[in-house]
Amino acid sequence: MPFERFTAEARKVVVTAQEEARLLRHNYIGTEHILLGLLDAPDGMAAKVLHQLGYDKETARVDIAAAVKPGTQELSGHIPFAPRAKKTLDLALREAMQLHHTYIGAEHILLALVSEGEGVGAKVLAERIKPISKIRAAVLASSEGSQDVVAGPWPSGTSATADTVSVASALAGGAPVGSHHLLEAMLRTEDSMAAKVLRALGVEPDAVAAKIDELDPETTTDANPEEAAARRMEIRLVDDEVHLILRDPTTVTNAKKVTELAGGPIQGVGPAAGMFVPLWRSTNQLLLQIQRVLEPEPEPEPEAEGGSAASNVAKVVRTVLAPRLRR
Repeated sequence: MPFERFTAEARKVVVTAQEEARLLRHNYIGTEHILLGLLDAPDGMAAKVLHQLGYDKETARVDIAAAVKPGTQELSGHIPFAPRAKKTLDLALREAMQLHHTYIGAEHILLALVSEGEGVGAKVLAERIKPISKIRAAVLASSEGSQDVVAGPWPSGTSATADTVSVASALAGGAPVGSHHLLEAMLRTEDSMAAKVLRALGVEPDAVAAKIDELDPETTTDANPEEAAARRMEIRLVDDEVHLILRDPTTVTNAKKVTELAGGPIQGVGPAAGMFVPLWRSTNQLLLQIQRVLEPEPEPEPEAEGGSAASNVAKVVRTVLAPRLRR
């Protein structure tokens, strides 16, 4: 499946689907993993539609866990798409064409997931959202009401532009894409015109990355509160305890208030245990993602020579992040 027409958000859905498959130790990317990928972008139209219909990622995890068992072995390297997942991505193109859109977005993938109908992703949705046709109606209503979606992101862009935007989105992680992400992504997109020009002028990607890490985005128009808070976070291992440290003023203020009301530290016991589960799950997912970045890169499988756009983006991000995570 060529990914040139996929928006940055849609590409991120595919990259996240691969990560979700790896987390579940599945040796394939199925429609269930694509569904999790769609729900991982809360600001995207697909996730917003599902949230409006009362369906979120935590619910999806519960439903998927009931439908398919996790694997038993750690996976590395390329994970292939299952036939139904391939069909879903192919149908996404048809859904976009029917709406006269010149790009493939996450909303088209969601429509395709519903149209395919037989995959685990569609089945778990059908169990919760009845009739499942509500999803299509909600997506179409949102498309008509959103000028941004109709216009699409750079619909006439080249494949290099799409790759750059995709890499920038991956570099940003869950934070909004900033101009610094785009700048580094341009340099990291091999064989693009922008990369050739910048390198001919003596601009090296590692030097740019180092300067980006050195400067404080809070003094620029790329500032955003989420990334500012994340930059002040830290994970430490002290003996057999994992310390998750948050230093941003908002979290500190909230923690002081809660501690005052509770009369001391809050522990995940009794009814509070359920409140701690999302934090535990997110922390472990983060640690696994960082582990995969830092581990030696696996040898590519013969049949995956050249790689998909998603795997190429993951490789770039892995190469960029690993040196910056090590001390």
